[in-house]
Amino acid sequence: MQLSDLISKTKIYSLSKLDPTHLDSLTIAGISCDSRQIENNYIFVALPGVEQDGHAYIEDAIDAGAIAILCKPDTKLPDTIIHLGAEDLRRGYTDICAAFWPGRAAMQVAVTGTNGKTSTVEYLRQIWQRLNWPAASIGTLGARTALENAPGELAGFSIGGLTTPSAEMLFSSINSLAKKGVTHIALEASSHGISQDRLTGLPIHVAVFTNLSQDHLDFHEDMDRYFAAKAKLFHEQLMAAGYAVINIDTSWGVRLADSLETTSVVVVRVGRDPKADISITEIKSIGPFLQLEVCVFGTKLTYAVALSGMFQVENAVLAATAAHVGGVPLHDAFGALPNLRPTPGRMQPVHGHPDKARIVIDYAHTPDALETALQALRAETDNRLYVVFGCGGDRDRTKRPLMGAAAARLADKIIITDDNPRSESPADIRAEIMTACPDAEEIFPRDKAINNAISRLQPGDSLMIAGKGHETVQQIGTETLPFDDAAVARFAIERLGGGDA
Repeated sequence: MQLSDLISKTKIYSLSKLDPTHLDSLTIAGISCDSRQIENNYIFVALPGVEQDGHAYIEDAIDAGAIAILCKPDTKLPDTIIHLGAEDLRRGYTDICAAFWPGRAAMQVAVTGTNGKTSTVEYLRQIWQRLNWPAASIGTLGARTALENAPGELAGFSIGGLTTPSAEMLFSSINSLAKKGVTHIALEASSHGISQDRLTGLPIHVAVFTNLSQDHLDFHEDMDRYFAAKAKLFHEQLMAAGYAVINIDTSWGVRLADSLETTSVVVVRVGRDPKADISITEIKSIGPFLQLEVCVFGTKLTYAVALSGMFQVENAVLAATAAHVGGVPLHDAFGALPNLRPTPGRMQPVHGHPDKARIVIDYAHTPDALETALQALRAETDNRLYVVFGCGGDRDRTKRPLMGAAAARLADKIIITDDNPRSESPADIRAEIMTACPDAEEIFPRDKAINNAISRLQPGDSLMIAGKGHETVQQIGTETLPFDDAAVARFAIERLGGGDA
């Protein structure tokens, strides 16, 4: 794309004193805010950050081949480099990414909330895929879509390790998927991503709200600001006459739904309230299945769902609702529920324990998520309930004792270990958790804790390994080391003689 065309399609502007016709001769090959990704004829975006400022890397970007820099107006640049400006650098960054990678899907659904985003977008992708609609999900698990030559397999690619990726990764991924024929995309919208305008310029046809509980207060400071970040998706990103699918089982959901009543958005309330548009009347355990009874706009439906945890069934209902309001016939959308497969790292079972004990991997890393996951597993446990978990370093410290308290209320045996300690002392993190569960055992490193718990399981016992879910690395200090909870659990089962681990 010519630089002049890019400028004409956005709100960025040139601060250079060069002849404007010079811009017509410059072809932009790419855009990045990471100087290490810059190549010849790229635009480098110097974003100010919490820990690092992109302006410190401008010289590196120029050396790597950048021909234009989007940065602060008072930045000194060589005369040969095009100086681009914007009223807000983050919005400007997203603006040019949206213009440079213009491909879009016909249906784009964004899911936000503290917990349940990953499962909901994955279930929605599965529902669309079951109808043979070319679909993809974008979020914590990367970008996932079925292969054309092998419909039962997934082609996944990294999107940078963030729930909502950077603007360049998000728009380039959507553009690439659209070129490959993907018509339906479900993506996770994190509070960070929404606040930092990574989605600006992306039309959202359906927005879904799962829930809100304490998390990321190190970034948002308090719950009202955290809620405001989530609400921004519905008030600023959702298209006029788009659908807002909202779980109203919490006061935050009710508050969000009420705030949209005077807008052009169509609000669809989901929850256990009999007055909800999609009312979940019952979820009960029947053998290895959970039976769901739901009333959808007055139509009563009953399904057996092969998922663990009632909250996962609730996420599946949100996904089916989003599919329906997005164009899937009612009985096709909800009729797909019995065929849904578990999402990696979300109430993911690890089979094969020689005493038939139940082992579940879950990403629960907030107080509410841990409590919800343990409640779900408690309902399926005949004997003792074990839990192994820790808390991440360099993140919200106030949730650590809250997670310890949740474990103390619901688990019979608690093992506190390490999660991703990052730059913090692992021992200090464990100590903060154990202020609320002083009777817990402290076992580290994490693989030793998992092995210890699995070796103690007896018939009727259950074990929740919480906090890392699908993750396959552990961040300790400045190192990122390979680590997979599910793999460690499978090896532990094999050592015990489990034949089908």
